[in-house]
Amino acid sequence: MTVGSTLVLALLSVPGPAQAAVRAQLGDHGDYSRLVLSVPKGVEPVAVVDGCVLRIGVPDPLRWPLASLRDSFSRRLSDFVTADGGRSLTATVPCGARVASFMERRNLIVDVGGPPVPGVKPGGTGDGAVEVQPEVVITAAPPPVVPVGVAGVVETLNPIGTANAAAMTLPLPPREREGAQAQLGKGEGECKNQGAPCADSPSPSPLRGSPPSPGTGEGISPPLPVVASLEGEVRDSIQQTLRQLERMPERSAKPVPQAAEPPKPPAPPPIGAMDLAGWAGDDFNRTREALQAALDTAQGRARIEAQIALVRFLLARAMDEEGRAALETAASLSPAPDQRYALRILGDAFRALDREDAPDDNLFVQQPAGTMPDHHVWRSVALAPTRWATAKEGLPVALRRLLDYPADLRSRLLTTLAAAADGAGDSAALNLIVLEMITVDSKGMADGRLDYFRGRLAELKATPDAALERYDAAATLRRGPFARRAEVRAIELRRGLGRLDEDGAIAALEALRFAWRGDDIETDALAALGGAYARSGRTDAALDIFGLLGRRFGATARGRDALAAGRTLLVAVLDRLEQSPPGGLYALALQARHGRLVTLVDGPDGGPDGRLRLQLATLLLRDGYGLEATRILHALTEGATGPRRAELGATLARALIDGGREGEALDVLTRTGNSELDPALAERRALLRADALLGDGDTVRALDALRGLSGAEAARLRAEGLFAAGEWRAARNAFAELAATGAEPTADDLALQGLSAYLAGDAEGLRGFGEAQRARLAGTRWAGLLDALAPPPADGPLRAEAVERDLAAAGALDRLARAWRGKP
Repeated sequence: MTVGSTLVLALLSVPGPAQAAVRAQLGDHGDYSRLVLSVPKGVEPVAVVDGCVLRIGVPDPLRWPLASLRDSFSRRLSDFVTADGGRSLTATVPCGARVASFMERRNLIVDVGGPPVPGVKPGGTGDGAVEVQPEVVITAAPPPVVPVGVAGVVETLNPIGTANAAAMTLPLPPREREGAQAQLGKGEGECKNQGAPCADSPSPSPLRGSPPSPGTGEGISPPLPVVASLEGEVRDSIQQTLRQLERMPERSAKPVPQAAEPPKPPAPPPIGAMDLAGWAGDDFNRTREALQAALDTAQGRARIEAQIALVRFLLARAMDEEGRAALETAASLSPAPDQRYALRILGDAFRALDREDAPDDNLFVQQPAGTMPDHHVWRSVALAPTRWATAKEGLPVALRRLLDYPADLRSRLLTTLAAAADGAGDSAALNLIVLEMITVDSKGMADGRLDYFRGRLAELKATPDAALERYDAAATLRRGPFARRAEVRAIELRRGLGRLDEDGAIAALEALRFAWRGDDIETDALAALGGAYARSGRTDAALDIFGLLGRRFGATARGRDALAAGRTLLVAVLDRLEQSPPGGLYALALQARHGRLVTLVDGPDGGPDGRLRLQLATLLLRDGYGLEATRILHALTEGATGPRRAELGATLARALIDGGREGEALDVLTRTGNSELDPALAERRALLRADALLGDGDTVRALDALRGLSGAEAARLRAEGLFAAGEWRAARNAFAELAATGAEPTADDLALQGLSAYLAGDAEGLRGFGEAQRARLAGTRWAGLLDALAPPPADGPLRAEAVERDLAAAGALDRLARAWRGKP
């Protein structure tokens, strides 16, 4: 028993067959990149180039050094991926590259050069006239050393020598000759038999040129005599060259040869036709079982093809969630480049099916449609939710092609096109789409969507009775989102026609809201109910509904629907707040509780001016909440450009000046101004600048800023500036002339005029002013001013106590006037 147990343990401890490892080296040379793979003994790898992919296949699975290959940089080899369970290694190479491969013992050597340059022969210098040097093998035997004279060297390098000067081939020094042999790789250029050509040794890479063989006699000058005096030979040759240069006329420099332009990367192949009817199959269960069986039995590339077939089946059946999961599975199987391109096309189709709001990187949008009808279909569907004007260009071709699509997919695509045409108010396009819906009459149209869009078309044609008939027909189904959406539209249409009062509409919408939960119709019902609350004065309930809509925002199509519904409700709430008396808390509650939601709602749909946020800021300023209003105006101003930025800057500066923050107002006016402004806006900004300078205590600069400005506001600011500067007589005259500009003087203007007359010592003017303006100041905060400024009686001596009391009263009134300026 002991012996038997020992044998069993020994057998179990023997390791199973393990995959052999491959060593790799990767590097770049001047005009080519080299990949060297050391494979196990007996393995014969095969390198094949397929388009832009290099594939190296072996019969048995191997362990490829992906980590070291991916960490090595190469200009021509990248994206190393293993496939077929370790039986192949793929890499991306430049499209059209020249690739050469050969085996050296157990090393597979692959050289990848750049694509051929048009008009240049391979191995040439770029001008297209140089012949390719003959390819020879460099042997280990050194070539015979030829004695060379200095006169021959000078004659060869002479720029004005004879045209038939012979080319010279100089022997390489020993170290350079050994380095040239080593560059060919281990084993290249070595022969066992020095006297015979190397038959078993591999030739150098065909991507590189080789120097001519010393034994061929091509391009070798005849031997030259040895010169006795090297120094004298060089000196004589240089002097002779200089004399020839002096006698020759000046010539223009040779033009620099233009390098050939690098070839442009090839354009992606066009999107082919789609056999969606064939992909869907006649029987759902049978087709799906066949695809799953093929997927279970396939291996390597065939397995990825089977997965792509499953994705196509799910697209044809309009099963978007299952299709996205199948796409992720296919991407994890390391597909080839052509398979990745097919998967990207299918992925873009699923994105269009889900009504994505950013179609610019979609292949159907990026590439021209041409004459392919399927391309027109998916291009129109991808562009329809956001750019209907561009999407409708291919609508006739798309509608004809949709007649051959499977029923489920056709219903989804027609619904997307109809919703986009309805949102854009394009009755002609919606009429074409509805006619096709009636023509196909598929089972996907039996949930009320056909009657709903026919009702929307009737509304666009201004036939409300026909629209109500269609909405009622869809609402009788009591199932499906379009039946409930038709019910909401019918309630809103009856209320607009006066056939349903506000309380009845609220009751119907509340019943619909609580009876139908869980899909996108809930957002429409909530928006309609919130609008009814706002119109009936129940602002608290409307704000609660607005917050509930905000919790349903997301990156999906339903989130965008909720965003549009929330904007409709926000418009209704703001319109109601504008009609309410000032001083309430609803505007402040809206900003404090739902400020971020207001920004989201007013983002893309509100346009660059942010109309809804500007309306909310105006309400906050009216109700006295300047801090929250200035925050909104700051955000709007920083996001605007051009004249709109200057206009918003002026609005923000007015709010800051009214809040006593004149320094910030000056900074805002400086940052938001430019020289290309409308004259009216430029004058408004100049008045704001003068007002801010005056409030900041800089009276001289404020009066300078008012030069050249006319009108009631400029005259008022000029009078206030003179009053602040202590020019009492000039201020009194300026306030008195304010009525001449056509403006009605305010109580503050009259009070400052009386104070100016008092401080200027104009008793007669003050007495006449009091008799004329006493009734105007009655009931204002300046009602007791005239009694305080009344002169003492004329009889009796003037007492020092009375003078001191009058001066103290004047100083107190001056301070009071400064503190009250600009406040209600």
